[in-house]
Amino acid sequence: MKNKIVVCVGVCNRRGSTNIPQMKSFMKFGFQVIPVNYRTIIQNHGMQFFVDLLLEVVKSTKPWLVLFSKCNGIPTELVKECGKYSTTYLFNMDSRPTIEKCSDVVQHAVNSHYSSCTAHEMVDWFKSEGANCHYVVQGVDPEVFKPIPKNPAYAQKMDGPVISMIGTRTTERDVYLKTLHDGGFFPTFYGPGYNREVVDREFVDICCSADYLISLNTHNGIHKGYFSNRLVRYLACGTCTFHLDEFGSLKNHFEDGKEVIFFKGPEDLIEKLHNIDDETRIRVGIGGRERVLKEYTWDHTTAKMINIIQGKI
Repeated sequence: MKNKIVVCVGVCNRRGSTNIPQMKSFMKFGFQVIPVNYRTIIQNHGMQFFVDLLLEVVKSTKPWLVLFSKCNGIPTELVKECGKYSTTYLFNMDSRPTIEKCSDVVQHAVNSHYSSCTAHEMVDWFKSEGANCHYVVQGVDPEVFKPIPKNPAYAQKMDGPVISMIGTRTTERDVYLKTLHDGGFFPTFYGPGYNREVVDREFVDICCSADYLISLNTHNGIHKGYFSNRLVRYLACGTCTFHLDEFGSLKNHFEDGKEVIFFKGPEDLIEKLHNIDDETRIRVGIGGRERVLKEYTWDHTTAKMINIIQGKI
């Protein structure tokens, strides 16, 4: 393999961005990483400056890979132009409702040599548009997301177990918050709309200080087999996690009752919370972390992407 360089067109300068652990993983595989933080560059210097800069970087370094991380809003012809000098890969981590609002991402995938999505239906959609698309899920950085001692600031018990959820406020999440209160629990929801965004160490503090974590994708009931990166971050922290799986389609990823506890709706969640015991809680927390370390780290994601590009998949 020549020129072990990866140019990452993404967001590597914002705390909590998944591009950061993704690029750390490429570095562990022996690659030099050149980050091109497209949003900041465009905001500060304009689109044409960004276009000229990226092409100059690609032409001068001739990288092994130019990785576009969704990159909505950039000229899709730029993706095609970069493909003249390097292998290109469009990495999409979002669900259909999000991508339908920025459909240029689909064209980016078509103009790339390779692309991937985190839901099988998304892969089918991209393929139907002409993209060479594969199913690749996001990973987790186990050096950041790992069990640590409880933080008293997040572990205060009112009456019953400490239950937490992290994510931007949505109508559906509000329904679950009310359902939990009505069911006799006192959960705390974190994230924009509830209080503030939490990332990195604070995210880990919240997870490890909870008895139970509630995992709700931003968009549910959309894709079978889809789960957000938040789920594997929860599991990596070793805390017993309840995940909404309306289709019952995640059984190929995680074992229900041993690595995660699936629920199909508000009433099902309440019933399972009332019936779970401490032994099960601890066992599921340990099992979830072990499964993530075995299959869902960023190193697993990076290895799969490399194998796709090398034609091994």
